[in-house]
Amino acid sequence: MNLVLPILNRASLAPDRIALSHGQKQLTYSQLIERAKRIANGIGKCRFDCDKIAILSRNRIEIAEVFIGAVYAGFVPVLLDPKWSPFEVNRVIGQCRPSIIFSEHDLAEILSEEHNHIQRLTFTDEQPGSYDQWLTSFTPEALVGRSNETLFIGFTSGTTGVPKGYARSHLSWIMSFEAANRAFHLDKMEHVLAPGPFVHSLSLFALILSLYNGATFHILHEFHAAEVLKLCSKVPDMILFVVPTMIESLLQRTDPGQASIQALISSGGQWSIASKRRCRQVFAGAKLYEYYGSSEASYISYIDANEEEKSGSLGRPFDGVEISIRDEQFREVPTGSIGHLYVRSKMVFAGYYPLPEETEGVFREGWLRTGDYMYIDSDNYLYLAGRSQNMIKTGGMKVFPEEVEAVLQRIPNVQEVMVFGKPHGHWGEQVTAIIQWRSEQQLTLEEVKRFCMGRLASYKMPKELITVDKFFYTNSGKVARQFMKAYAERAML
Repeated sequence: MNLVLPILNRASLAPDRIALSHGQKQLTYSQLIERAKRIANGIGKCRFDCDKIAILSRNRIEIAEVFIGAVYAGFVPVLLDPKWSPFEVNRVIGQCRPSIIFSEHDLAEILSEEHNHIQRLTFTDEQPGSYDQWLTSFTPEALVGRSNETLFIGFTSGTTGVPKGYARSHLSWIMSFEAANRAFHLDKMEHVLAPGPFVHSLSLFALILSLYNGATFHILHEFHAAEVLKLCSKVPDMILFVVPTMIESLLQRTDPGQASIQALISSGGQWSIASKRRCRQVFAGAKLYEYYGSSEASYISYIDANEEEKSGSLGRPFDGVEISIRDEQFREVPTGSIGHLYVRSKMVFAGYYPLPEETEGVFREGWLRTGDYMYIDSDNYLYLAGRSQNMIKTGGMKVFPEEVEAVLQRIPNVQEVMVFGKPHGHWGEQVTAIIQWRSEQQLTLEEVKRFCMGRLASYKMPKELITVDKFFYTNSGKVARQFMKAYAERAML
């Protein structure tokens, strides 16, 4: 099934309803479908060797219409993160080899000359070869293309921190939409806002879910608490999809009764008990939900944040989701025992692109290994015991220490380095680097950040430096990470 079909059905039932709103610019469902058909027509009339198109842009209406238009034509959108370094962007383009790259004008400048053979269309009226000129050159006449099994390719960080493509199918998202509607009681969905970047699965999912349900999706260029609250005060019954750091910013800027929302749905990091209690005061009467999931597994579990009897829990599994806690030998462990979390559902992703060996490595007998350590209680509530390896979650983003360490080790005067997530009241964790310098010529934090520019995305850069006199190692010669954290904390005293 092509995911565009239910959106077409929504458009036929309410053609004049606003589908997308971004500031002063709006598109009705009929206008969105017309533009999507032009895109599908344009893509379909060209002879391409590849069924993929790439999108490199910050949040804007054009992302949605290009996404829908490509899927309409049976093509696969590939979403590139504008916060990636030029190296990361060009590496991913080299992997997926798209037939067209749609981008904002300034971001097109980071594309390597080796990709000059790929057609490029920019979201601007002022340059030759612009997106609007290309779009208006085609008529809105296109048949829904034969559905490609893959709906889109997004990217998450792998074990080395390098962007790793994950493929989601049409069916997996349709099943996820239905699971969301049931779990969050979204029977009255009229206005939706997910102020995070579309390149992240949470906001992209909320966008397409909104269109799937015939609602109006409100776009913000980027997250600003004041803008979110202003929009929520103007638009009644808003449904918000956010990460915990966004919630903290919203709570700092509003008082009870100032913003009326229908539902607040949180993911991308554990939501603190104190923050939940404050939300119940500030957004009185709103539905508050927290869910646990991943780009690969989609929805896993959820909890009503108005409940307190299971504080610290990630909730119960969504309908249709099977979970299993297993040991290193793939044997199920008793209730209450910690083990690897495995998931099985129709919402699970299709695999890593183009990495068949890594895909095979995360599946076992039909079960997806999430990489997280969990335990489950007698009421079937799930609890996080520890994250796989040393992954840092900061502001809803995943950062792997090994990637940051590899960059910092390139600084000539660094003798040894270890990166870890230091608890932070706003970001959840902040990227912190422990460094042993070779001499007294030490760099400041700002100098280290300048070194990292172009090599790391901004959210991966260290936010704090801790200088130590020596490092400690395990018997196998590896840095004793837990010991070093405690040692660094003492060094700061």
